Amino acid sequence: MIQSTHGIVLTHTRYGESSAIVHIYTKSFGMQSYMVNGAYGRKKRNNFQLLQPLNLLEMEVNHRVDKDLQRIREFKVSPPMMRIPFSQARRAQAFLITEILSRTLRSEGMNNSLFDFLEQGILALDSEMEGLENFHIWLLFNLTRYFGFLPNNNYNDEFPWFDIMEGCFVSSEPSHPYYLKQEGSLLIKNLFNTTLKELPTIARNVTQRRMLLDAMTQFYEIHHQGVGKIRSLQILEELFKI
Repeated sequence: MIQSTHGIVLTHTRYGESSAIVHIYTKSFGMQSYMVNGAYGRKKRNNFQLLQPLNLLEMEVNHRVDKDLQRIREFKVSPPMMRIPFSQARRAQAFLITEILSRTLRSEGMNNSLFDFLEQGILALDSEMEGLENFHIWLLFNLTRYFGFLPNNNYNDEFPWFDIMEGCFVSSEPSHPYYLKQEGSLLIKNLFNTTLKELPTIARNVTQRRMLLDAMTQFYEIHHQGVGKIRSLQILEELFKI
């Protein structure tokens, strides 16, 4: 049955000489895998666009609920990405985001509010908005609202330490290593009310940015069993200095 939907390209796996299995988070069906012929080689045409992480798609698909592998009948990138593919920093953020999304969305079904949140976030990353060096931190923090493990916003003078394992602010330094000191805890506290327009305020320098990113990736690794060890984190920190 042919159906229309929107999709967000995440990851892909090469299949044979010229084909690929592309993992796409769709608005109508949740996470889906699609066989794409001609993704590589001389006759690839525009199918290579299905391999670009975070591309936003309008799709006509042959969707069958009894199949694990679906087929794309027609698609177009809408709107085309103008900045993400051509910026090392944005591409590094895209790799981190898609790695985490491909694991956390693995068994996700239809969720219109989550899809709309991701779509608007991707459009922001492809814009000229100020503070985009902090975008991945903002996105990862706010995604926890949809996955059901948003930290507890209980920060005050008596609870100034953020315990990553417990997901809340505590009154004294934890006995384990997964926590933020008071400076970093205040940065986490500020994230609860930070909008996209306030991205520059999230982290003022590389040191703060790395502190927050390390805390957020640890938070995901601890609180979402499907995440595991995040491989792209080192690339983001060492190569792109963001």
